[in-house]
Amino acid sequence: MPNSLLRSRPAIRASAWLSGSYFWYFGAVGCLIPYISVYYRHLSFSGFQIGILSAILPLGIAFVAPLCGTLADTFSAHRLLLRSALVLATLTALAISQVTSFIALVPLMALLALCLAAVPAMLDGFAMMISAQEGVAFGRLRVWGSIGYILSVWLVAWQMGQSVSNFFLIAYAVSLLLTCVSTLGLPKVPALAQARQPMWRGISVMVRNPSVALVLLTVYLVTSNANIMSNYLSIYITELGGTAQLIGTASAVSAISEMPVLIFGHSLLNRFSSRKILALAIAVYFVRFLLYTVPLPGNWVLLAQLLHGLSFGLYLMASVTLVHELAGRERAATAQGLLSSTSFGFGAITGALVGGALLDRMGAVGIFQVAAGGMLIALAVGLFTVRVVGAADAQQQRPRQIADQES
Repeated sequence: MPNSLLRSRPAIRASAWLSGSYFWYFGAVGCLIPYISVYYRHLSFSGFQIGILSAILPLGIAFVAPLCGTLADTFSAHRLLLRSALVLATLTALAISQVTSFIALVPLMALLALCLAAVPAMLDGFAMMISAQEGVAFGRLRVWGSIGYILSVWLVAWQMGQSVSNFFLIAYAVSLLLTCVSTLGLPKVPALAQARQPMWRGISVMVRNPSVALVLLTVYLVTSNANIMSNYLSIYITELGGTAQLIGTASAVSAISEMPVLIFGHSLLNRFSSRKILALAIAVYFVRFLLYTVPLPGNWVLLAQLLHGLSFGLYLMASVTLVHELAGRERAATAQGLLSSTSFGFGAITGALVGGALLDRMGAVGIFQVAAGGMLIALAVGLFTVRVVGAADAQQQRPRQIADQES
């Protein structure tokens, strides 16, 4: 990227604005996600209705995010799309805070999903650009999002006290608006120098690669079960007699455990292969889910939440790195789009719908037991994937080693 793009603003200023954007956006996430499902329960919605509402946001990621990214890249309209989406999302969140019927919430949640589908990917795009410009590791920028999340879940929890009210939705709207303000100092992204190849061509090449297909299957299984936990953890805590404050504390503990992984995880990936780290993350996920199946009251859930960094944190870094390694630089964006749609899109949709469908029949502890069994299957598939990908890597490296010896 030409240096002139950032000449109007000092580089440190660009990273400071981006850190603020991460802080407020993931602060908004911390206001919403830990409390939304128990709020639906408070409105007397059935498990099936909760599942439908929980699946709407990942639907946006699965289908809308690639389109928004293509539009932003083609017209160099990243900042315009980002700010427009955040302002409209703010107004939508305020409307959601005043609505209590399922029929009215469905279109409002759909509108929110449309607005926010591409926001995380756009922020990450700015992060990669500014990181390359300044030489700052991506994790050191992204960690501000974890800090914002930690503070928001605690502050919202202590404000609400014993039970969940619509206060978290108002705090969510305010945080989205502050995110928009924080984007005012982000630099302009240059327009594409040349037209891109048709999207379907790159996607077809990726999915026909057996190693890539196995990795996508693995992350789909992992996130399908992991999203049962993330969507219904608050209901699980309330069934065990926990309060809104315990929900907030549990969410904050998970975010705190994620921070060292974001800061130092790059060293682990350099020392061990990304596929081995992926298998380790899935194994920790399984142990974490076994802890959730023990229905003990009080602060027991905090022990399982401490494993969030070694499960989700390592999984995120390893899966992103592994897909990038398999795709190569020329198809990196396509591969990351497939990974995002598979995990945070279709995997999240499956977890939300399956958990919601089983919630009324089995209760939150029961669906966590189902998720533990599903994560065991994911671990088996993940170990098989590690072997196949490792064998493919060895096969590709053998001709290179022979050529080196002959030369």
